[in-house]
Amino acid sequence: MTRVATYARVSTREQSTETQVAQLTAYCQARGWADVAVFRDDGISGIRDNRPELDQLRQRMMAGEFSAVVVSKMDRLGRSLAMILRFWDEADAAGVRVIVVDQGIDTSTPAGRLQRNMLAALAEFERELILERTRAGVARARALGKRFGAPRRIPESVAREVRTRRNGGESLRMISQRMNLKLGGIRSVLRRDKPSIPSSPTPSMVDGVA
Repeated sequence: MTRVATYARVSTREQSTETQVAQLTAYCQARGWADVAVFRDDGISGIRDNRPELDQLRQRMMAGEFSAVVVSKMDRLGRSLAMILRFWDEADAAGVRVIVVDQGIDTSTPAGRLQRNMLAALAEFERELILERTRAGVARARALGKRFGAPRRIPESVAREVRTRRNGGESLRMISQRMNLKLGGIRSVLRRDKPSIPSSPTPSMVDGVA
């Protein structure tokens, strides 16, 4: 074993890679691997293709600087099967073994290579389920009348009723509840009714000169 690289990643700035780095350092020390390069991407989603520290790790790995790359979980490398497999293919081409500590994967063994493919497929499947649930949720919301995107202009017939109720002394909240309209839309109607302030007359107009 020559030089080893460890890689840690978290998706948000509220999280920290310290726990992952400590785990990976302890793993390497337990195996007597003293020459360890640490790479970490803080606050970067695994969906992103380009990540500064991971990109640097890949470049140096392909240049032959490392004999192994160690991560805590497979999804630290990426959130899609394609991204993970691409990294593993690059590691294979460079003769570098990939070790995933929590899942017990070591791509230098046949069992490890089988595990990596099965787990990567499961990770991709889970992501597809999340996306499918999101799409289903949006569809349900639309079926219940929830609108997405920029609010539509209130029709003039509805706007007239808004004005009538407001002139009759109803509060904005009462109009909102009785007509099932958002307060912002009601305010928009009432703003349209405010008279514009005329500009000051020019001297020629005061003098009666056209």
